[in-house]
Amino acid sequence: MRYLIFLRGIPGSGKSTFVKENRLEPYTISSDEVRLLIKPPILSVTGQTIISQKINRRAWGLIYSLIKCRMEEGELTILNATNAGNADIAKYRQLVKTYRYETFCVDFTDVPLEVAKERNRKRPAYEIVPEAVIEDMYSIIERQSVPSFVKVIKPHEFSEKLQYRITDFSHYKKIHHIGDINGSYTALMKYLTCGLNDSDLYIFLGDYAGKGTGNARVIKFLISILCRDNVILLEGDNEKCLCIPAAGKEQSRISEFADTLCLLKELEQAGTSEKDILELYRKAVPCVYYEFCNKYVLVTHGGLSNLPENLTFVGTEQMIKGVGDPEHAFLIAENFNKNTNENAYQIHGHRNPDNLPIKNGRTFNLCDESQNEGFLRVLTLDREGFKEYCIQKKN
Repeated sequence: MRYLIFLRGIPGSGKSTFVKENRLEPYTISSDEVRLLIKPPILSVTGQTIISQKINRRAWGLIYSLIKCRMEEGELTILNATNAGNADIAKYRQLVKTYRYETFCVDFTDVPLEVAKERNRKRPAYEIVPEAVIEDMYSIIERQSVPSFVKVIKPHEFSEKLQYRITDFSHYKKIHHIGDINGSYTALMKYLTCGLNDSDLYIFLGDYAGKGTGNARVIKFLISILCRDNVILLEGDNEKCLCIPAAGKEQSRISEFADTLCLLKELEQAGTSEKDILELYRKAVPCVYYEFCNKYVLVTHGGLSNLPENLTFVGTEQMIKGVGDPEHAFLIAENFNKNTNENAYQIHGHRNPDNLPIKNGRTFNLCDESQNEGFLRVLTLDREGFKEYCIQKKN
C-alpha cells in the first residue's frame, strides 16, 4: 500500500543486509543497483574496479522516475541509499503529498563509523566505497536531520510499524456494506430511509459517481457524513476521476471522465466545491480488514484472490481495480474461497460482467452490471450472519 520507506545510514551500516533478511528485495530500489543498470563497474586510476560516480545525475533522475511510477500504482516502495542530507529525502515531499503516502525513515545511524568501515572493506571490490567518502557521509548525517514529514524508526521497529492490523468491529450492532452507487442517489436514499444509526458501521465500497443522474446528490451526501466515526469510504477507480494526480502535483480540476458525465456542472449547481471533492478523495482508503464475531472480513473495491499475511505489501491499485481482468470475477472468488480459511470472507464491487449473484461461497460481489438500470447491492453483517439487499436503481 501507500508507504515510502527511506533507509538512512553510511555504507556498511547494514541497510542491504536488512533488505535481504526481511525479504524486501522486490519492494526496494537500490541506488547502487540502479547505477549498475546504467553502467557496469569501471576501472579506477589505481586499477580497482568501482561503481562509476560520474553517472549520479542520470542515476538519481532514473530513481526519482521509478519511485514516481511505483507511487502512481500505490505500491510499497523502499529506497536503499545513504539518504544522508535533508535534501536527499525532502525532494520526494511533493510526491508524498500528491499520492497520499505515509513515509518512514529506517535509521541505521547508530552503527559506529569504524564498524561500517570494516564491513565496507569486506565487500566485493567494485562495491567498496572510499573511506574518505564514508567519513564525509557520516559528517553530513551528524549535522543534518530527516525532514519533518518523515517518521524515523529503528530497524527492529520496521515489522511492527508496517504490519497491517485487523480492526475489531464486534462492538457494532450491524455492519452495512454498500456497493457501487454510480450516481444512483434514489436507491441509496431508499436503503438509508431512516438515516445512519450510530450503533451501526457503514462501509461504502467506492464508485460513488457514475452513469446515474444523481451524482451531485451522492457526492454531497457522502461529504456530509465522511467525518462520522461509523463511516468508512473506500477508494474506487471512479474516485480518481474526481481528482487525478498529474505532472507531479495535485490536480484540482475535474477529469475528462467527469466532463463526459457533465459532473462538473452538476456539482457546481449543487454548491459542491472542488475543496470538498478533494477532502472526500483524501478520506477514501484502499481497503478495510476487520473482525466481527469470529468472522474475518476483507473489503476492497476490486477484489483479491487471496488474503496475504500482511496487506501492506499489496499495491493500492490492485485493491482498487482487483486481481486479473474484469472477466475474472468468478475465478477470483473461487480462488479466494480456496486459498483462505473457512472464517475468512471477502466483499468487493467494481466488476461483474457476467452479472453473478452476490454470494459465491465466502466471497460477496456488490457490483451489478445489469443491462437496464440495475440494482444497488448491499450486504449487512450482524450476529446472525450476512444478509443481502438489492434496491432498484431509479433516478
